[in-house]
Amino acid sequence: AGGHRRAIAGARCMRRWLAASVICLSMLASPPSSAQVSPEKSFADAVQSLERGAHDDAIDRLESLADSGFSHADASFNRGVAYIERARSPNARPGDLGRAVAALEETLLLRPNDAEAERALDLVRGEIARRRAREGAEPVIAKTTLGRALVGLLPELVWAVLASIGSLMLSVGLAGRWLSRVERLRLAATTVASVGGVLLASCGALGLTARHFRLRSKPAVVVVSDARLLDEAGKPVVQRGGVPEHLSAPEGASLFVRERRNELVRVEWGTTEAWMQAAQVRLVAGGS
Repeated sequence: AGGHRRAIAGARCMRRWLAASVICLSMLASPPSSAQVSPEKSFADAVQSLERGAHDDAIDRLESLADSGFSHADASFNRGVAYIERARSPNARPGDLGRAVAALEETLLLRPNDAEAERALDLVRGEIARRRAREGAEPVIAKTTLGRALVGLLPELVWAVLASIGSLMLSVGLAGRWLSRVERLRLAATTVASVGGVLLASCGALGLTARHFRLRSKPAVVVVSDARLLDEAGKPVVQRGGVPEHLSAPEGASLFVRERRNELVRVEWGTTEAWMQAAQVRLVAGGS
């Protein structure tokens, strides 16, 4: 635990000045009105609160910054740190670790190659698993659907580029086969066209699927100890056809929100689709 705290604190120190500098530059482009607190000052005040152990104040400031629409990887990382520190303090509140997971996942969406955020996220998830084990709760793991697993192998833009390359290869191959009179060249052109057609069909389909997921669902995280799965009428999910289903999602579980109706949201958690109370999940900003 001490090594975890030192690692997080060290990462926080390295980030706070970078984030403050970025905010400063953004404020030069559009200076705030005198009646408003600038993002730069909000971030600096939050850092000072973290350093003196005022976790509640730091969280309030960082949450207010997020609610204002400001989005930056370092601000998200520090918000995650604030929740982690409060979760380890006597003032811990239910859902602190889940909110830390949401903030760290947000960091990774904004900066995908952030190794420190990845390590911190692994540590938080490990802490959640240990707490559930101490409480006698079984670990619940939802398997990712095949479609999301395949699409997640590469970014949406890469699938689009590969599909474009496949389209080009198909066009060149067909043109070469039509124009060439040499059998060897015609065979080579046929091979190029075939590879291009497969690349266009497969990568194009995966690119369209990635776009569909991006437009039709938003990443989110469970921020309560256990989020009860509900049916469309808001009643608890029960076994169907004698096959046990997940009855609740644990704190820190990553899922996707597909729809909202009043106080309920329809979620996709692995291969499970159900409804939850909207207040039990937090959307992860930065997800397209």
